[in-house]
Amino acid sequence: MTNDVPWYVSLIVSWLPFLIIIGTIAWHGRQVRKAMTANDGRSLAQVFDDVAREMRRANDLRDGSKP
Repeated sequence: MTNDVPWYVSLIVSWLPFLIIIGTIAWHGRQVRKAMTANDGRSLAQVFDDVAREMRRANDLRDGSKP
């Protein structure tokens, strides 16, 4: 029995699953990166840092300390 499949079809069929997996990983990475930013473009780490800074400032004002 001879192999009647052209080489390029065999190449596409053998590499297509790997390319789909790599594309899916890249797509998910972009989605996660978009989800980890605030609406104004700041990262969530920057937002949490700003919130913590404001909470410290509010606690200092409540305790009577100078800001």
